[in-house]
Amino acid sequence: MLNQAKSKNGQTHLQERVLSMFEQSLTEEQRFLQGVLNGKIKTYSHEDVMKDLRKALKR
Repeated sequence: MLNQAKSKNGQTHLQERVLSMFEQSLTEEQRFLQGVLNGKIKTYSHEDVMKDLRKALKR
């Protein structure tokens, strides 16, 4: 009986840690998306990146 309580407590702790890590990653992702939407993080189109890469490789 005591082992079952310890096991259940350990599982609950693990679930809480996993949930916390998941929520933290979403928060980071949300901050990144806000930065993109607010213009703090500049994004480039695939075409622009490829054009610049071709220029750099020709040098």
